[in-house]
Amino acid sequence: MTISIRDVKDVLQARSLRNPSLDALNPNDQSYRALLLQPAGPILADNSRIGPLDLEFADKQATKFLELATAKGHHLVVTPEYYLPIATLLKCAQGATFPAVGALWVLGCESMTPVQVEKFKVDCAGHCDVIFEEDTAAAIQGVYYDPVAYCFVTNDAEGKDRRVIILQFKTISSRDLHFFENKNLRCGNVIYQFKGTDEELSLATIICSDAFNVSPDEAVRRKLSRNATLLHIQLNPKPRHTGYMRYRVDTFSKNKDLNNCDIVCLNWAENMVQVDEPGGKSEAWKNESGSAWYISEHRCSSNDDEVENNEKCGLYFTRHVNQRHVLHFHFGAAAFELTVAKVVHLGFRVHDNHLGPKMDVRYTWQDDQQVWVPNVENPDPGLSDLFALSSDVTSAFSSLKTGNSRLQVERAIALSCGLSKCKEAWFKAADLDACKLGEDEVVRRVTLALDRDEAARSARESSIKKVAALNKILATKKLPPQIHDLGGGGAQIMWRPDLPHVNVFKDGKHPALVAYLGMAPSSETIKNVGDAAFELLRRENNNDHKHRIAVCYHTIDGQAEFAPISKLTDITHGGGSATSIVEGD
Repeated sequence: MTISIRDVKDVLQARSLRNPSLDALNPNDQSYRALLLQPAGPILADNSRIGPLDLEFADKQATKFLELATAKGHHLVVTPEYYLPIATLLKCAQGATFPAVGALWVLGCESMTPVQVEKFKVDCAGHCDVIFEEDTAAAIQGVYYDPVAYCFVTNDAEGKDRRVIILQFKTISSRDLHFFENKNLRCGNVIYQFKGTDEELSLATIICSDAFNVSPDEAVRRKLSRNATLLHIQLNPKPRHTGYMRYRVDTFSKNKDLNNCDIVCLNWAENMVQVDEPGGKSEAWKNESGSAWYISEHRCSSNDDEVENNEKCGLYFTRHVNQRHVLHFHFGAAAFELTVAKVVHLGFRVHDNHLGPKMDVRYTWQDDQQVWVPNVENPDPGLSDLFALSSDVTSAFSSLKTGNSRLQVERAIALSCGLSKCKEAWFKAADLDACKLGEDEVVRRVTLALDRDEAARSARESSIKKVAALNKILATKKLPPQIHDLGGGGAQIMWRPDLPHVNVFKDGKHPALVAYLGMAPSSETIKNVGDAAFELLRRENNNDHKHRIAVCYHTIDGQAEFAPISKLTDITHGGGSATSIVEGD
């Protein structure tokens, strides 16, 4: 189906209404505040509707969420596909809980039949203008729409405030095993795009499988991505399916100067349950949420302070291979409050904000209080299960678990498992191998163990077990001369910012860089890791520990062995590079 991108300004002008002045699209140096909801299920999907199974409970949660948005004056408020009950939206249109001037609410709603859409418009008369595209399809072409409601305040020709709700409908059905949505969905063909008053910034929304229509059309992708915020709301059991993320891969592969954008993917929470009818059978999705904020690399900091402050609230850092940073939301049900710099601003360079989205508060629902409350505890990203794999793992990570820095854990693991090639700044978040995100978007960080990918899970476990093995070797085996004083127990595996290239510490002793390579590594791997370690400490040139290097592994018969490192004793070494130190990508 051909997609039509329609400028909201033109849609409103035809009705003698003005283009709204939205704070999120004002290209000044003032950041805007966003509030996103990642709800829990279960959901109902039958031939009459798709949406929350318990509409009364969803109405209660959604109402409190929007009351929070009203009270705190958030500029951009978003809920995912098929979530907001029609009753909640109507209460907003008719009552006091509605966006303030300058704010935009983008609310994925439960399904609506054509009759419900028309009734909603009638019920809003006198309170709110309701706008949606004309549907000329035959009545047999699907039962219900999948709508997103844009709620905002603008002015009429006389300058009076007018409430407006624009309904946009999904343009193509999702692919499911029984082609259920294909049978029931009535499709639209319009994507509405908001622009700032000077048209420097824009915002649009695609609904889940709209990605199938956006992906093959480069002109559409370009229009939706240049200096834009693109919202991708979903109810999706497989958010990393190639069909759903293809538009991002294609967008990010183009000239970065032509697609400076924020893409905000907002799904429901993990482990959703789908019910086929009230009281009917249920299906557990066992899914990831996949909610994430994609942002151009130059507009997002990878400095420890910003990364770690976000991660304490459940927003986790990765660096996409195509010059983007991707910040992943914790998979649990929550509301996320963020401060976000504009995609571009026209002010002075001194006001350029390159920090990226900042997570201010993560809210969770409290049943006893029937309200969203700030969550002060750092949510568990799956580390507790990994650290509890065995007593050896628990012992090895005792020093790493005491801190709040996930980056420091990743760095200690990286050194302990061996760096075969490295930059001198290998430990910076944007350069850390563990934080790299490929086009498959599989998160391979050990400290973000929410990802369900089996290969990633196995790799995480392998890395953790290597650290445990190293810890045991240090405590129980005879160590080579250059690190012999670290033996006999008491050594700790950790990472410190003042000594970034060493990973083994013991009170009263100089630290060392010791790597464990697993079972029977190749001779090439052993050499590369040894050379890289030597070169790293040579360049650091700290006389206290520049020769305290060791590489160990287990032989095929299970014996722990330390590899000889020729550069430690090679008096002919002339100071040249012992391995490739790569400074670029």
